[in-house]
Amino acid sequence: MHSAGMTAIPHAAEALTSASGRFELASARLLKAASGGGDGDIATPLVQMVEAKTQFKAGLAMLRVSDEMLRELIHMSHGRDR
Repeated sequence: MHSAGMTAIPHAAEALTSASGRFELASARLLKAASGGGDGDIATPLVQMVEAKTQFKAGLAMLRVSDEMLRELIHMSHGRDR
C-alpha cells in the first residue's frame, strides 16, 4: 500500500519535467518570433511560458506537501515506538 506522499512524488516530477519542456519550447518560439522568424506572434509563446511557470509552481507545491506529509508520518511513527 502506498502513502499519498509516495504516489504524489512521481506525479510532481512528471509535472516539473513537462513544465520545463513546455517552457523551453515556448521560449524557442518566442525567440524565433522576436527575431523576425515565424509568424511574428509573441503573445502565444508568452502565454505558454506563463502557463508552464504555473504548472512548475504546482509541481513544486505538490513536492512540498508530499515532503511535509512524509515527515509527519515519520514523526508520528517514531512517537508510537516510544
